[in-house]
Amino acid sequence: MAPGAAAGRARYVGAVSDNLKRQESPTELLERGVAELGGVLGPAGFEFIQSDEGVDARGPFAAGEFLRGERRLELHVRSSLGLVRYHFGDEWLSHEDLVRGVRALEGIAEEGQYPGFSTDPMAGFRHLRHDIDRFGAIFLRGGAKAFRALKKWVNKHGKKSGFAGLGS
Repeated sequence: MAPGAAAGRARYVGAVSDNLKRQESPTELLERGVAELGGVLGPAGFEFIQSDEGVDARGPFAAGEFLRGERRLELHVRSSLGLVRYHFGDEWLSHEDLVRGVRALEGIAEEGQYPGFSTDPMAGFRHLRHDIDRFGAIFLRGGAKAFRALKKWVNKHGKKSGFAGLGS
């Protein structure tokens, strides 16, 4: 090995290690996720407002909402996208319940992509964008009556657990 090559290699390895150690803050990740989701929610008239950030017993977090009139898409982020909740007036649905209900009522065989489990912290936002495109019309364009009907169906048809819940 040429003189100085080992030192150069050590600096390179150190730089790679430092980059791997730096994890994006929840607020930074939320900002990038908002840009990803803005492509589908912006044209539908939604605006984003960051509602919270800080550190609690589970670590750093950030939260915000896409808003339009009585509709809110609530997002919570830690090391990746976590809680996703759709609000219409006083009613709300989890992302999982919204997708489950829309699939059942509209006869859609395709499953939702979110959360999609990945080591890429942005994957959850990409998966959510897909699901909003595919299953979110009732939230984006439907009325309060349609959202309440979906909520009623979800409440009546609870999620199956164990083996019975697989594939439903």
